[in-house]
Amino acid sequence: MNPKTLQYIMGHSDIGVALNTYTHLTFDDAKEEMERLSKAQ
Repeated sequence: MNPKTLQYIMGHSDIGVALNTYTHLTFDDAKEEMERLSKAQ
């Protein structure tokens, strides 16, 4: 989910709260994002 959307839904005034509480990045997440970016070019 887009972090700004999550911030809005959860009612946090600071994006850092949403990012530090609800996001957990794994190697597979990073790999998928890199693959997505490479296809966009």
